[in-house]
Amino acid sequence: MAKILLVEDDTILVEMYQAKFELEGHQVSVATNGEECLEILKDFQPELILLDILMPKLNGFHVLKEIKKQPDLRQIPVILLTNLGQAEVDMNQELAKALGVNDYLIKSHHTPDEVVQKAVKVLGNSGHKTAPTEK
Repeated sequence: MAKILLVEDDTILVEMYQAKFELEGHQVSVATNGEECLEILKDFQPELILLDILMPKLNGFHVLKEIKKQPDLRQIPVILLTNLGQAEVDMNQELAKALGVNDYLIKSHHTPDEVVQKAVKVLGNSGHKTAPTEK
């Protein structure tokens, strides 16, 4: 299956998402802040990045800009995760689109199963072969 980098500072969400992805057969690496994400990306090239926006040290948009600057990383699909309010979401979706994000999910609106389904869809759209997930 796919190698996924989950960048999230909420340990409960990390455990839920990681468990769901691993049950589907994916390999998951975890970073709990933006600096750690960029450090991991020096040695690990995932096939998908799930990136929280509000994190300690470096926020998700700063990390995304750094990823998109690097030729060997810029083609990796990215799904942004957030729990921002609707006004911030509307504004940030435009920025996310401009930065080449593949999807933008409000965490509180999606179950971990739905996040995995979205990720599998993005992987499929990027040409990665994945087995279909069951609901």
